[in-house]
Amino acid sequence: MNWLEMTLCFPLLGAILNGLILRSESKTLAQIVSVTACFLAFFSALFLSYDVLTHHEGLKVYHLASWIEAGSLSVPFSFLIDPLSSLMLLIITGIGSLIHIYAGGYMSHEKTTYRFFAYLNLFVFMMLLLVTGENFLIMFIGWEGVGLCSYLLISYWFEEDKNAKAGMKAFLVNRIGDIGFLFAVFLTFKQFGTLSFLDLKNILLNSHTLTQEMQNSIALICLLMLVAACGKSAQLPLYVWLPDAMAGPTPVSALIHAATMVTAGVYMMTRLSFFYFLAPQIMTVVAVLGCLTAFFAATIALVQNDIKKVLAYSTVSQLGYMVMGCGVGGFGAGVFHLLTHACFKALLFLGAGSVIFAMHHKQDMMEMGGLKKYLPKTHAVFLLGVLAIIGVPGFSGFFSKDEILWKAFNYPVIGPYLWAFGTLTAGCTAFYMLRLYTLTFCGENRSDHHTKKHIEETPVIMWGPLAVLAFLSVFIGFVGVPAVIGDLVGIPNFFEHYLEPVIKMPHAAEENWHFLRDHHSHALEWTLMGTSTSFVLLGALLGFNFYKRGPKGISLILKKKFSRTHKFLTNKYYVDEFYENIFVTPLQEMSQFLWKIFDLIFINGFINGVGRGLMISSALSSWKNSGGLQTYAVFFVLGCLVFLGFFLK
Repeated sequence: MNWLEMTLCFPLLGAILNGLILRSESKTLAQIVSVTACFLAFFSALFLSYDVLTHHEGLKVYHLASWIEAGSLSVPFSFLIDPLSSLMLLIITGIGSLIHIYAGGYMSHEKTTYRFFAYLNLFVFMMLLLVTGENFLIMFIGWEGVGLCSYLLISYWFEEDKNAKAGMKAFLVNRIGDIGFLFAVFLTFKQFGTLSFLDLKNILLNSHTLTQEMQNSIALICLLMLVAACGKSAQLPLYVWLPDAMAGPTPVSALIHAATMVTAGVYMMTRLSFFYFLAPQIMTVVAVLGCLTAFFAATIALVQNDIKKVLAYSTVSQLGYMVMGCGVGGFGAGVFHLLTHACFKALLFLGAGSVIFAMHHKQDMMEMGGLKKYLPKTHAVFLLGVLAIIGVPGFSGFFSKDEILWKAFNYPVIGPYLWAFGTLTAGCTAFYMLRLYTLTFCGENRSDHHTKKHIEETPVIMWGPLAVLAFLSVFIGFVGVPAVIGDLVGIPNFFEHYLEPVIKMPHAAEENWHFLRDHHSHALEWTLMGTSTSFVLLGALLGFNFYKRGPKGISLILKKKFSRTHKFLTNKYYVDEFYENIFVTPLQEMSQFLWKIFDLIFINGFINGVGRGLMISSALSSWKNSGGLQTYAVFFVLGCLVFLGFFLK
């Protein structure tokens, strides 16, 4: 068994042991099995990554078995390990292991947890399939698998109706995006005759000119894949499932909605970068969509009071940054932000979980306040996560966010507008994160007497993983220091060089993307960086000062003065209500009509009518079957007499 097989098999084995074989009532045993499986997968991924990165070509294909052979379609069960998939393996298994450890403490009040940990392990396995598949179909198995697991985990506490509905909403909205994925797969095979990523990449990288038909097909494939990415990575207009997904346990929020599943769309677009470079019009759509999503979600987060909902809309916003980075050709910058975001957003979600755990599962920030006195360790690491996400210089979010903004500014025509909205979004991010921090940890505690009396620091099994994530949130950004800073302090951009073998531009696309290679003034980049940092510091200052007295003071005055705007944002632009009235309710009413008319009257009526007809006909003929032997003998004799009379006449 090689390193890849072990990386894939350990989480699957953990899911099978917990979910099908052991089904142990012992919460400790369930967690040990799950955590051990994830850690073994992490160490296997480390060795696998080292093995591949020291390989002279920087990639390795593992052919495990033949799979589909139908006419000209040949799809083997093959896996591709290169710098991009290696990075994703380490993120999924590394951060996943920390979340598994944390979950043991967070779920300690549950009667049993074997089902929960089985779902977590199964999710990790499906995510590993998604990022290691060498062709579209294996990626699609993982793509659908994480959708199924997200449904199971979000609706884990299905006894409450809202949790079950949140899981179903996530499942159905993602199916809309999956339709785009499937049509893109069909069109890819029709146009190129293969579904292998390496074969497609070789075809396009070596093509100096493309026919109009091929250009149109590539553009449509990219557009359909963007629809798929909007579902998984929660972009407009399919973002609505992610905030509701906060109904699941907090470790689920950290694993699915921070570090792994929601980044699948960004990973997929980066994997297909050789397609997207050949569709510049679609890239513009990608960039604009990401920018609008980032700003849109950030404005909603400004006024939310549920601590997890703030982080949920923050996730949507940060995913918008990643998508915008990909759209302007900065796939490396987008993936770099994926890495830093995985660290600091997992930290923030788990930190919020510690707060919720200490507050006896209360999530309203208006009932918190002053918690740094009660939760000193959680407060310290949470503050580092806040500084990382808002992009304070020196923290990881600063390096990745400003790299995206710089790439966006250089994009032709609309670049300055993308930069402006991105910078404004950064200011909003700083405001709502300092609002969250201040309402939660500063000022006087606003909880009731009983809750206040029982607030205490979470156990080491919960704050221990937070400390590791805090360390990563502070220092992981130094692997991708932008050139303008790196030249000054003598630190190269390791991350950019790391992804070079993966992100290659086809010859046919070079003319449209020449600006990526143009050299720009360092003075301009410093100016833009300083401007965006100023917006961040201003937003942070306003967020802290508006809410340092809790929900009172300046924040209350502004809420009353701009009551309509506040209500509009609190109700999230009424998007859910719009979908409910335009799509959900009409579909439900049509379904009710079809059920009552076609199902009950026509289908059931026809089937029941046939049954009743048979019952009547059998009843009419049943008089012959009386069960009396004498009667049968009389009819037998009469039949014989009639038969003889017919032949003897």
